[in-house]
Amino acid sequence: MRRIFGFIFVLLFVVSGSVFAQNAQELRVGSFLSGNLGSGQEIWYSVRATEAGILTVETTSNIDTYLEAYDSQRNIIAEDDDGGEGNNAKIELLVTANTTYLFKLRGYSSSTTGQFRIFAAHRPMPAMTELRIGSFHNGQINRGEDYWFTLRTAESGMITIETTGSTDTFMDVYNDAFALIASDDDGGEGNNARVELVVRAGATYYIKIRGFSSSTTGPYRVMAATRTLPTPVQLRLGSFVSANLSPGGEFWYSVRTTGRGRLIVETTGSTDTYMEAYTDNYTLITEDDDGGEGYNARISIAVEANRTYIFKVRGYSSSTSGAFRVFASME
Repeated sequence: MRRIFGFIFVLLFVVSGSVFAQNAQELRVGSFLSGNLGSGQEIWYSVRATEAGILTVETTSNIDTYLEAYDSQRNIIAEDDDGGEGNNAKIELLVTANTTYLFKLRGYSSSTTGQFRIFAAHRPMPAMTELRIGSFHNGQINRGEDYWFTLRTAESGMITIETTGSTDTFMDVYNDAFALIASDDDGGEGNNARVELVVRAGATYYIKIRGFSSSTTGPYRVMAATRTLPTPVQLRLGSFVSANLSPGGEFWYSVRTTGRGRLIVETTGSTDTYMEAYTDNYTLITEDDDGGEGYNARISIAVEANRTYIFKVRGYSSSTSGAFRVFASME
């Protein structure tokens, strides 16, 4: 599952946020609500966390549900399809005390209908193991359990956190404000999770590792490594650059805007590409998998004049290889 944010959706949500909040049903921690989901219907819930810890909201039903979570500023912070039992949705959040969160429930498709229950639970902050850069930790995943790590960075740069082994892992990474900043399923070798982040010096990051499904079990190893920030290749507006991906490889590009508008960067070719967009200080803006033709990546973002934006292109998985072109334009 990839987190892709639509500009139009976010804008409409911000404008109408107070309406959603007013119409949201209160879902109390430790209780459940029953409902009947109609075709194309969205149902909103508000949950107040009284203590810091982990908040879990999940559905139980015979239908395929989808959940989205929002913070008090109406920013989307997590979403899930089948993280619960069967086709049920389940979201776990690191939460702060005395904070209200909003959850939107819908069917996986617009034709999904049926009865459901939605439940909220809270547990204290988990025990966390320190993961040092350049080191690794061996562990065992049990059914339905997750494992937490803290990582503190001494320097700014790029950091890679990944699992290895035969177990199908899933990883979430949170910043020191407990905001979810990255998630990954199979970005590493085979079914292993892999997250690469731009980090700042002296920051603490929280890492959660679990099995891909609630029934996944098996051994795993998690490790962290760092490297310096890359030097991007200049990609001029209206032009393209050709490259050839090797397994596990990546290419970085910088685009300088001449005016305000929408900047579009996309790949073409038969290679399954994945793209991330950053500001000039390497803050992640958005990411995309198959937004272009076929398996090509395409990103369209609102930009300011005379600003530099940075893009990373890689294969969809660590084994992806092949030729591609990347093109930049404004509209």
